[in-house]
Amino acid sequence: MTIPTRHRPIFDGLTTGEEKFKAAMAEYDELKETDADGLDFSNKTAMWIAFERDIETQREDALFKDVLAKYFTEPYGQRLSDSMSFGLAKSVFDPPDDEIGFGLEGHVMYTAARTKLINDQVDQWLGDNAPRKCQVLNLGAGADTRVYWMESLKKATAYWEVDTASVMNYKQKILDSLQEKGELPETFCERKVITMDFSKESIAELPSSHGYQSTFPSCWILEGLIMYLKREDQEQLLDNVSKLSEKDSFLVLNFFTNFPGGLSNEEIDERLGGQGWKKTESFMFGEEGFNFGRYPKGKPANKVLGFAMYRKE
Repeated sequence: MTIPTRHRPIFDGLTTGEEKFKAAMAEYDELKETDADGLDFSNKTAMWIAFERDIETQREDALFKDVLAKYFTEPYGQRLSDSMSFGLAKSVFDPPDDEIGFGLEGHVMYTAARTKLINDQVDQWLGDNAPRKCQVLNLGAGADTRVYWMESLKKATAYWEVDTASVMNYKQKILDSLQEKGELPETFCERKVITMDFSKESIAELPSSHGYQSTFPSCWILEGLIMYLKREDQEQLLDNVSKLSEKDSFLVLNFFTNFPGGLSNEEIDERLGGQGWKKTESFMFGEEGFNFGRYPKGKPANKVLGFAMYRKE
């Protein structure tokens, strides 16, 4: 496997690891501050993911074609991708003892693979449930625009995008601009938008305040979300997802194994299992089923980043 590399201006003229680390930390310290646009660090990561989805989209052998990602990269996407690449290489993607071979491209490859994994899981679930009415909810949706480019969503009654007001306002302004220019594709199903701060608000109000159909099976996407929540907020979120989920609902859960103070994978399994969920699959990045040609062959799987899938019985 050949891992494409790209120029990162933040490291221009720097030769030592120490110099690059200091440059990355200085950029991170600036990015973690909440700016006048109201976007905090976790909000800004939406642009980071969009930037890296666009990188994948431009490849000749792209795993997916996120045709709108390029519009959601500014102003923080490349800055986050570049500055975070150095620290994540050392601590997560290319630790010295494992010699994986990612260099600074580990998170870019991970973003491509996790997007593909979610696409495939949602595709399969929608196909299994057709022609029943069902809905897909993306909690912490960020700049995700699958409803405009993922054709299998035409089998869903609605695609819900849930995130903070600052993120959704940023996103809607860009979508409105594209609509005015005649450059916005039609959605494959109804798009529903909810603004919510998961650390302060609860999805328990979905049925009464937003028209959520609790009698339909639901597919829940929790990508890059629970690792930003406190333990009690993680518990509340999983409990409410369970209460709102009809039989045959599906949960795609992105997890970290080293999240300090949060629920462990075993605790998540136990909590969900006690509320009617059965784990169907679990993958660490790099394992068969979660690499898609974006992980060096013959190397040990990542020890930190993974996904687990659950079905409501």
